[in-house]
Amino acid sequence: MTAKYNLQLAGEYGGKANTSTAAVTGEFREILCVTACTFSAVTGNITDFPTGSSIAAGTRIQGVFSSIAASSGTFIAYNRKY
Repeated sequence: MTAKYNLQLAGEYGGKANTSTAAVTGEFREILCVTACTFSAVTGNITDFPTGSSIAAGTRIQGVFSSIAASSGTFIAYNRKY
């Protein structure tokens, strides 16, 4: 692994915290559910993402995401650089 990739895995490139129902957009590599989350819409590389289902606090979902919206809960979307 390159040093840049290790920085990405450690969250060094930051992210966006969301406590509202508005979608966050950008290039993301991971979603962390800070509280239990119910996602209403997710655009990314995961087929049949479980929208409408409650996902437990502390759950990390890795992938490539460009838009994330939750109908309830707080999440952090970590930036993707590489």
